[in-house]
Amino acid sequence: MCGEACAREEHWGPATLIAGRIAEEEDDVERILARANDEILWCGKWVMQGDHIESTCRECGCSLVRFGVVKNTKVFCNCSKGWVQTIFSTLLRQPVRVDLEKAIGFGDDQCRYIVLLGEREE
Repeated sequence: MCGEACAREEHWGPATLIAGRIAEEEDDVERILARANDEILWCGKWVMQGDHIESTCRECGCSLVRFGVVKNTKVFCNCSKGWVQTIFSTLLRQPVRVDLEKAIGFGDDQCRYIVLLGEREE
């Protein structure tokens, strides 16, 4: 829920409004990803890899961490996961599940998000 609230926060976009506009204007997943990469503030590039979408970030994806508002902890990694789930459910107009394979807040050297299409977050 934290990530969803952040995705709707006016100061950072709001990313959900941008995602909704992209979803209304585009049908092709590659075009949706291209526009998301250009229009929605994020730490890495979103790419289609077979049956899923992924992004690898060399810095934290959380805007609050990046702008020094809060210190990076595991809590914000899960918040960012919720942000990604909210954005991609909006962009693709379908439920998605997000897996966080690596996270800087967990001690990894990068964050790696996997968006699985057509699956609900548990």
